[in-house]
Amino acid sequence: MESRHLKKKPPFSRLWVILLLLVLPGLMYACQSQEPPLSPAAAAFKKEMKECIDRLAQPLTEPVLKGDSAAIIKVLKKTEPAAIKLCRMCPFRMGVMNKDGDTLAIYPPRQAANLDFYQYEVVQKVLKTRKIAQQRLFLQDGARIYAIAVPLLRGEEVIGILAIALDAGEAQKRWDLREKEFLVLNFNR
Repeated sequence: MESRHLKKKPPFSRLWVILLLLVLPGLMYACQSQEPPLSPAAAAFKKEMKECIDRLAQPLTEPVLKGDSAAIIKVLKKTEPAAIKLCRMCPFRMGVMNKDGDTLAIYPPRQAANLDFYQYEVVQKVLKTRKIAQQRLFLQDGARIYAIAVPLLRGEEVIGILAIALDAGEAQKRWDLREKEFLVLNFNR
């Protein structure tokens, strides 16, 4: 009888092994990308936008730190032909703002007096997470636009934001991009 009491129980019982086998795949899935498989249209849109963002973010850092609107416009204009394939093909507008949401430049240029983007949800999200975010917005006339906000970083500090706005109808015509797909894109990968 003593020998029965001296036997150690295995560290994992069958129940634990079964639970691990059931839970582990779910945990692995949850840790992976939440972006669903992309349609060819959404993948093409994401690729073009990522190329644009990657080419603009770094060159904008110094002019944003200095608050130099003319230099910001120069960076956006210089980068346009090579990087922003969508520029000539669909209506868009880009804005660069400081970390307080004050507009430093709009491209293509136009009167931008007193524009304040600070309260926009997409801007607040970028300031909090330091990651690219997107949102669908409505203009006063009811038109839908897609906005992508990109943090301009110096180290870990957000020094400004690059905002790219596209007409939703034109994005659908050019890329066949649907609103549902736009809203789930992850531009941070």
